[in-house]
Amino acid sequence: LALPRPLQLGRMLPMIAQMGVDHLVLTGAHKVPKDYFGSHLFRRPDELRRSLVEGLCQAGDVRLPRVTVVRSLKKFLEDDLEGTFPADEATARAVAHPQRKDCGGPAAIRMRDVEFRPAPPSPSPTDGGEEEGGRRPSRTASTPPRLVLAVGPEGGWAEPYELDLLRDNGFQQVTLGTRILRSDVAVVSLLSLAHDVCAARAAAMDSDEDDEGEQQ
Repeated sequence: LALPRPLQLGRMLPMIAQMGVDHLVLTGAHKVPKDYFGSHLFRRPDELRRSLVEGLCQAGDVRLPRVTVVRSLKKFLEDDLEGTFPADEATARAVAHPQRKDCGGPAAIRMRDVEFRPAPPSPSPTDGGEEEGGRRPSRTASTPPRLVLAVGPEGGWAEPYELDLLRDNGFQQVTLGTRILRSDVAVVSLLSLAHDVCAARAAAMDSDEDDEGEQQ
C-alpha cells in the first residue's frame, strides 16, 4: 500500500485488519510526500497496534497483521519481494490502478480474471507422493491461495514508470473502473474482491484434487 496521509492511515488500519490482511507493506511512491513517513503512528507503535487490534476485535480474529515500512518501492521490489511474498502456484500478484481510456500498454483486467500460476502435477505414488496410510498430500492444505495486492496513492501509481516496475515483477494490472477512488474506498473494495478470488481458486484446486483421486 502506497503510504496514505497519516490521518487516513489511522482510519484504514482497523479496516485492513478486519479484512484479514496477513502482511501489510507501507511503501513510498512518486506521489507520496516524504513527510508522511513522520507519522505519529510510526513514532508510537503501540497506537498502530491498537488500531489493528480494534479491527481484529470487530472481525473476531486474533491474527495481528505484520506491518513493514519501506521508503523505496523499487528497492523493495528488486531486493525483498521474493523473500517476503514468494511466487508459487498458490500466489498471484495484482496491481490496482484506474483504467485510463487513452493509455498505452496492456489493458487492465477485473479482479475476477487474475491468473494464478498453474499448479504442478501431483506426484504419483511411485514417486513417493503418498502420505502414511496411502493418502495424497493436499496442496490446498499446505499452500492456501493468496493474493499480493499493490494499491497506489490517490491518483494512482506513476505512469509509466511505477506501473512498468510492478508489471516487470509479475503484477497483473487490475482496475475498479475509470473513477479515481480514495485510498480507503479502494482498499476495502479490492480486499473484498481478493477474498472472492482466493476462495474460488481454493475451490478449483479442491475440485482438481477430487478429480485426480477418482482417476486413481
